[in-house]
Amino acid sequence: MKVTVVFLGRASELSQKSIITVELPENATLYDLLKKLGEAVNPRIFTKFLEGQYVFVTYVNDTPTISLTTPLKDGDRVSLITPEMGG
Repeated sequence: MKVTVVFLGRASELSQKSIITVELPENATLYDLLKKLGEAVNPRIFTKFLEGQYVFVTYVNDTPTISLTTPLKDGDRVSLITPEMGG
């Protein structure tokens, strides 16, 4: 199945991408997608996220989600946004 990933904010700087299409096996989850992004785009995205050093606001088809077990379907759109802080 194919999933479109959109990187917004600093997430696009970390990935050096704005939007990509990722091929995943059927029944893949958000965890599987992040692991694949670590392999295909930047290993730090996956490892630093799991270590709690990177925080992404994650949307699947414009619905916010925090669960890495969220199932994905063919044609889904996942947005990864880094929350920005100002002062």
